[in-house]
Amino acid sequence: MTVKQNRLMLSFDEQDEDFIRKFAGDIGCRYSKANERTYNLNKFSSNIQAEMGVFAWVHKENKDCFWVSTRKNWVEKAKAMVLAGKKQSDINCFPRTTLHAEDSVYLDTTAEYQKTVTVLNLIQESR
Repeated sequence: MTVKQNRLMLSFDEQDEDFIRKFAGDIGCRYSKANERTYNLNKFSSNIQAEMGVFAWVHKENKDCFWVSTRKNWVEKAKAMVLAGKKQSDINCFPRTTLHAEDSVYLDTTAEYQKTVTVLNLIQESR
């Protein structure tokens, strides 16, 4: 997991939804298209934004590279759940370095796909 700034956001093509569908399935969540540049990862299926339980946003950086943003405090809450012993085996999916002070955390689906899936699953459970 990395913390980055100034990420490029491209529009999604129709075939990109195959990746989003698989990614959401691996996490165990639902997804919805927020706009041409963003997909939401949701806890619940709803047509009402406030009832979806959005916990992350998927963006496209280039043809086969996607990245995910989520809130730093949600990552910290999920990490606290792991440290409390509920999911002790998943502690290695979190970064070993301290996160920067900014509010958003960016996860790379290319380099660390499985760690990203694990972290997002834990965030979903902790919210």
